[in-house]
Amino acid sequence: MTLALGVVGVGPAAAARRSSTPASWDSRIKPIAEEVEKLRDLDFEHPVAAEFLDDAKFEKRVQVDKGKLTKSDKADIERSQGQLRSVGLIGPDVDIIDATSSLQSSGVLAYYSPKTKKITVKGTNLDDIDTRVTVAHELTHALQDQHFDLQKLEKAATKHHGSTALRTLIEGDAVRIQNDYVDSLSASDKEAYETQSADASRQARDEIEAKGVPDSLTVFFEAPYALGQPMLDAVIGKESESGIDALFKDPPTADAAYVTPSTVLDHRTFQHVKTPALQEGEKRSGKPDVFGSLALFQVLASRIDNATALSAADAWDGDAMITFSRTGTTCLRATFAGRGTQGKGTIADALNRWAAEMPSGSAKVVPAHDRVTLTTCDPGSAATEVANQPLASLIYLSTRDGLFAELIKSGASTEVATCSSDTVVRDPVFAPLLDASANDPSAEPDDELIGAVRSRVSAIVADCLRSTRT
Repeated sequence: MTLALGVVGVGPAAAARRSSTPASWDSRIKPIAEEVEKLRDLDFEHPVAAEFLDDAKFEKRVQVDKGKLTKSDKADIERSQGQLRSVGLIGPDVDIIDATSSLQSSGVLAYYSPKTKKITVKGTNLDDIDTRVTVAHELTHALQDQHFDLQKLEKAATKHHGSTALRTLIEGDAVRIQNDYVDSLSASDKEAYETQSADASRQARDEIEAKGVPDSLTVFFEAPYALGQPMLDAVIGKESESGIDALFKDPPTADAAYVTPSTVLDHRTFQHVKTPALQEGEKRSGKPDVFGSLALFQVLASRIDNATALSAADAWDGDAMITFSRTGTTCLRATFAGRGTQGKGTIADALNRWAAEMPSGSAKVVPAHDRVTLTTCDPGSAATEVANQPLASLIYLSTRDGLFAELIKSGASTEVATCSSDTVVRDPVFAPLLDASANDPSAEPDDELIGAVRSRVSAIVADCLRSTRT
């Protein structure tokens, strides 16, 4: 589901020209590049151009320049705002351009552009450990680009509605190398990084909250970082590190890959779903798209419980979506296929529960044969705020997937890892830990709570082992 993600990259950085390839590494960057090569087990084909900017110039570079938006950009943005209101993720007065600009500039210390082939760093040196770790993340993107051609991958992904799945693969890989880089630091540097990183995260969250950015949009930006690594950890656990390079050569296009990582391990394919038809008086807006399992989870979890929303997302087996206008109002219609004999019913039941919590008459769910179709329209001034905390739902999902990956890495079968991780996040003993993480992701959990959770996890894994053997 394109939504707000479609406006990212319309600022000055996206339009910049390609930099010339330097003959040698910038001396400030070189030691980090050498460490990234070792951690990623790939060599740079050539040095990467680097640009260091003072704070003011850097901030200007990463913000969205409204003056450079084209007519097409503005139409996409208007459509995205209507889509987001249609599914109940934003209220009537949210400007997603301002929100996007805030999200992509808050707390950013460096970035790599596949278009310019250059890494841009905030500041004139790398004395700050937080900046060095960020540079390791961005150099991983440069390494990916040199070996797999990120622009070529993006072009191919766009044809198959796979841009978000590709972005999650790219960011998940960079996050894991970033984390490995942190582990390679001295004890004092690692402690300093953890303190700086926690402080910076809190400051960024406070800035975003102060600017009125809805948490639902924050989730769109954070999901690739939160869900990409668990997906790749699961791949490594079953197929070794070589499995990640294989994914770059043939990237997944469905976001079920990182919502439900077992689909990647099982090399599952999804159903082709025909684009839903328009009715009399309806005019198409933009090209047909997909809704996706992540958007399905996020939309459902915004107004119903996480467990029901996740069951529906796991049951997702393909969809097709069209956006249209009806008497001047933006609407969307999405037809979903469900996995197995119960999949369609699971999705339909969850959508009906969600629709009942939306403004009266704005959403309609129609099951037919082996499909279920949702039609929902922008309620305008009648739009209501989300009932549940979007970031808490993302933590719920990432925790489930992280546990799944750890079990796979420990040698568990896909069936046991699925049974165990699904059961754990739904268990009452786990709820306080999830609530604490949602309130303050950097806070250390209570030792007694951690002990109770570990004990319960062991019992659940044992039960799942027994059930899969019978």
